[in-house]
Amino acid sequence: MTSTFRALTHGAVAMAALVLANGAWAQSSQSNLAKEIGDAGSQAGKSFVDLSVGKATYHTSCGDVAGLTCSRGTTSYSLTAGNMITDNVGVELSAMNFGKADAAGGSVIARGLNLSAVGRLPLGENFGIEGKVGPTYGVTHVSAATNAGLVDGRATGLGLGYGVALDVNVARGLRGSLGWEQHDFKFAGQGRSNVNNLTLALGYTF
Repeated sequence: MTSTFRALTHGAVAMAALVLANGAWAQSSQSNLAKEIGDAGSQAGKSFVDLSVGKATYHTSCGDVAGLTCSRGTTSYSLTAGNMITDNVGVELSAMNFGKADAAGGSVIARGLNLSAVGRLPLGENFGIEGKVGPTYGVTHVSAATNAGLVDGRATGLGLGYGVALDVNVARGLRGSLGWEQHDFKFAGQGRSNVNNLTLALGYTF
C-alpha cells in the first residue's frame, strides 16, 4: 500500500470519527430536553471507566535479513476513564500497553496515553456507536539482531489516535464494547508508524 493511499485512508477514518462526534453534538440538544423531563437514561455529567483487552498489530519494519523472527501481532491492554459533558459528547483519558511483538530477532514495544473527544449515538435501547479522536503521547522501544539492519533504541513523541466502537448495554451502568482504533507512534530509526488495535472492553458508568 503506498504512503499516499495510507494517508488518505487514515484521514478518511479520522474524518469519520470527527463527523460522528459532530453528529453526537447535534443530537445532544434533544437528549438535554429528555433529561429535563426526567429521562433516567441521561448520560450528561456521568463518569465512566473501561477496561479492555485486544489484539494489536504493529506496522514497523521487520528488517532485511531472511529467517529472523517477526510477529506483528500481540495482546494489548488499556484502562480508560472519562466524563460525559452532554448525553452524547464527552472526554476520556486512556493508558495503553500494546504489548511486545517480535521484530528482526528482537522486539518492538509501544505504550501511550491518549486524550480524546468522544461522541456517542444511541442505536435503540441497548446499542450505541462511539467515535473518538485525539492526541496520543507514545513511548516505544525497538531491539533487533545486530545484522538485521534496524536501529535499536527508545523514542517518544506525540501523534494522532482515533477509533470507533459498538457498545452494548449489559445491565444498569454496565456495558460491553467491540472496537477498532489506530495510534501514530515514533520508532527509533523508522520514523512514524501506526499501531492498529482491535479491542473487547467492559465498562461501567456511574
